[in-house]
Amino acid sequence: MEVRTVDQAGVSVRRLATYLVVVAPFLALVLAPGVFSIPYLRMLKTVLLVVIFVQLFRLAASTLVSYPEVADPPETDLADEDLPTVSVVIPAYNEASVLPETFDACRALDYPDEKFEVVVCYEADCTDATPELVEEAAATDDRFVAVERDEPGGGKAAAANYAIERASGDIIASIDADHQFAPDAVRRAVRWFVADPETWCVKGRCYGHNPTDSLVSLYATVDRHITEKVELFARELFGGFQLFGGGQAFFRRDVFETVGPFDEEVLVEDIDMSAKLHANGKRIRMDPEIITYEEQPATLSAYWSQRKRWARGWLQVSVRHLPRVLRSNNPSTMAKADAAQTFTCAMLTPFLVVGYPLPLFDALGEPTSAYVPYSELLWLTMGVFPVAAALAVFAADRRDGYTHHPAEYVVALTMGFYMLVNSLVYVVAFIEEFVLDRPAVYVTTTRADDAE
Repeated sequence: MEVRTVDQAGVSVRRLATYLVVVAPFLALVLAPGVFSIPYLRMLKTVLLVVIFVQLFRLAASTLVSYPEVADPPETDLADEDLPTVSVVIPAYNEASVLPETFDACRALDYPDEKFEVVVCYEADCTDATPELVEEAAATDDRFVAVERDEPGGGKAAAANYAIERASGDIIASIDADHQFAPDAVRRAVRWFVADPETWCVKGRCYGHNPTDSLVSLYATVDRHITEKVELFARELFGGFQLFGGGQAFFRRDVFETVGPFDEEVLVEDIDMSAKLHANGKRIRMDPEIITYEEQPATLSAYWSQRKRWARGWLQVSVRHLPRVLRSNNPSTMAKADAAQTFTCAMLTPFLVVGYPLPLFDALGEPTSAYVPYSELLWLTMGVFPVAAALAVFAADRRDGYTHHPAEYVVALTMGFYMLVNSLVYVVAFIEEFVLDRPAVYVTTTRADDAE
């Protein structure tokens, strides 16, 4: 897979014009009948209302389910010398601005030194000081292993696979280069594996630590809090389709022998691997008390590139795995239903673009409502769901000893609008994946220090 930086990917006027050329006829085809038919317009509003309500109602239910205190993993009576060995795997491409903090966090882990290693795979074509930082860490600390990858193609999955092949641990802890472990993270994750032989993957919480870098990073931080603390954790609690999307996860080494390596051809290898684990009857656990602190994109271009990569990857995985999961005998009925809802919503999100021009019909003609009773009240109520989810996260974190910047509380009040704008990312991703059939490109995330 080709790898580009944000600057290399860019967004040109020509490309924007291409997107408009694709979207405009679609909107005209879908919306034109509404000019002549009020029932059609009401039907269109009804479909949109139902699709959006299902997704936001799920968010509200997840908020209620995930609010209670998190249960600790079972205690184990293993002495330190009997703990499993752990390999922390870090793919790195032009990550010099964040690696020192990540390395310091690894050194501070509460885990026996002789029981863990840090395998850092850096790309040979790095253009910053990443190779020097990695080699220096390996030369001065026996726990660090430097691995240079000089092969065609790239992306996070390729580098992670390369590192895993050279890792020796019984447990593989995969993190992004900008993630810093909380000191107890590895020990807590290992307790789940020791206590439950059926657990093959443990996902913790990615906790944004740079909300004040910019307005972009502020919104992205709150968005991630909702996803990590509410949406993903709720799947664990109601036995749904658990995912380990995000920058950190822990695996039994046997995962990669049984299921295979990360797929290097999709843009969200983590979601793809989650689906393959379910199809093979392997259990994924989510524990939001296993913390890594991550950096959110601080510029609009970095945010757009990252979220578009995620959106396009979700579309790829949804098309690939929805039929497979439904045909598989391994996931529970609840997990299958949850997978169907998750993947279907991902594929439907781009089509919500038809709702953007609908207010113009009301402004220029006779206002119309959906066929659903009290639809106007439902629209207003749904706008509260994202706000309530964010505030519930903040309340739960305050109870559990975590803090949030006051600005996070302020932007939480406009998260509904943020989610509306964010859906545009899926429109562009859909066009690139299915209409223009552009080659998948892994665009790296620009770090805050790089943007200065």
